[in-house]
Amino acid sequence: MSTHPPEPPASKPFILFTTGATSYELVRYLGARGPGEMLLARRHYAGVPGDLVLVKRLQDAGDVQGRARLREEVKLLMRLSHPAIVQVFLVRVHEGAPHLVMEYVDGKCLETLISFAALRRRPFSEAFAAYVGAEVADALHHAHTLEDARGRPLGIVHRDVSPRSLRLDSRGHVRLSDFAMAWAKLPGRLVTESHVVRGDLAYASPEALARRPLDGRSDLFSLGVVLLEVLTGLHLLDLEDVERAALAAGPLLEAEVLLAEVPSWLPAPLMAARMACLAPAHVERATQALSPAMRAILGRLLRREPAERFQSGQELADALRAVLAGQGYAYGPNEAVREATQVRRDARARRQTADVLRWEDSVRPQTASRGTSRSEP
Repeated sequence: MSTHPPEPPASKPFILFTTGATSYELVRYLGARGPGEMLLARRHYAGVPGDLVLVKRLQDAGDVQGRARLREEVKLLMRLSHPAIVQVFLVRVHEGAPHLVMEYVDGKCLETLISFAALRRRPFSEAFAAYVGAEVADALHHAHTLEDARGRPLGIVHRDVSPRSLRLDSRGHVRLSDFAMAWAKLPGRLVTESHVVRGDLAYASPEALARRPLDGRSDLFSLGVVLLEVLTGLHLLDLEDVERAALAAGPLLEAEVLLAEVPSWLPAPLMAARMACLAPAHVERATQALSPAMRAILGRLLRREPAERFQSGQELADALRAVLAGQGYAYGPNEAVREATQVRRDARARRQTADVLRWEDSVRPQTASRGTSRSEP
């Protein structure tokens, strides 16, 4: 006869909400993200446990009309169908708060991978950046060119392309998330306050910081900021040349009223002031260690004027794949997984050596100071 005490009964699962025969059980709270919170949940159908999903719980839309508009917007975004875009399954208003149910992607977000590269003190390869960038550019092109049932362009702009919205899944595929709060041409849609910058302020385009109309080229600029960080470990608005130029120019008066939806490592007015001083020469100096082809791509992506950038995601994807073709070897999902794994191993090995600072002091200064990273599922 066993002498072990009986096992205590399993705690009752916490069900977030139920839709028809499907219920959503809370697995873990992942933290704040923009105007809401991220939750990891498990779907149960007819009482049988199923797959994991992400649930984004947003702030109350305010009234019946606002909630109806949000539902319509999410229904539209559910039409996005691309292998590199995380799928939105449904929106459900529960206890006054909209809940967006999205596909769960098993992998690491790019912010985590960039932090590993910073810890090992060597950035990712140009092949990795070209592969990731081309996949994201493809996904953005699909979204930017989406039409409604009548063939009218929807004008979707992601507005939050950043290392936290990009993931490399366990099989090496790149996934772009957070389309749920994108901008689109919808009748009667809710308009963001004119002084609020949506998404991650540190990756916002010049026109977003200036509160000018946006199109898909704004997302391409944000992707350029991400790629610069992947390739050099440098952030565009943390370059010493840009900081000095902004200090010499002084405050940007028209930006004093700007507010950030997501807190960042600089207040919105200071970020806008630095962006206003950005010049091609700053990008040229930051990319001087890269190949001529990659320097040319970043130099064109990171122009303040949209007309001087790549004009479509397809054009950018073609340019990045030309860089891959010039590498002389194949680079795809398997190679991306191997490189990401090696970067992580290198970071851990360096962390264990005596000449390395504490982990908290070794990650990118801008990442650590933001204090807005969500937990990895």
